[in-house]
Amino acid sequence: MTFVPDVAQGDLEGFALVRPDGSVTSEVVHVQWMDNHPAGPDTHATVSFADGTDVEFPFDVPVVKVRAPVSPDDARSAAPSGWGTDAGRWDGIDSAL
Repeated sequence: MTFVPDVAQGDLEGFALVRPDGSVTSEVVHVQWMDNHPAGPDTHATVSFADGTDVEFPFDVPVVKVRAPVSPDDARSAAPSGWGTDAGRWDGIDSAL
């Protein structure tokens, strides 16, 4: 099992990400650079996950990616200190239903 440091706008597709609390996301299916972000182009990216959720990150936010299943203790020890902002679901399904 290998934890790989990267940044939010990096090559994340096919990996899961470790959240700051040590939990692990579902697989990243797409990273979209947000050209029309209010802060300007090349400043933010939306990361879309296989479970239908999106997270918006400013560029250069450190993330930790992993491919193999990991133990909770290992994931907690690799957890980043920050995270992006929940951007809702990319698949249009309301998680409250």
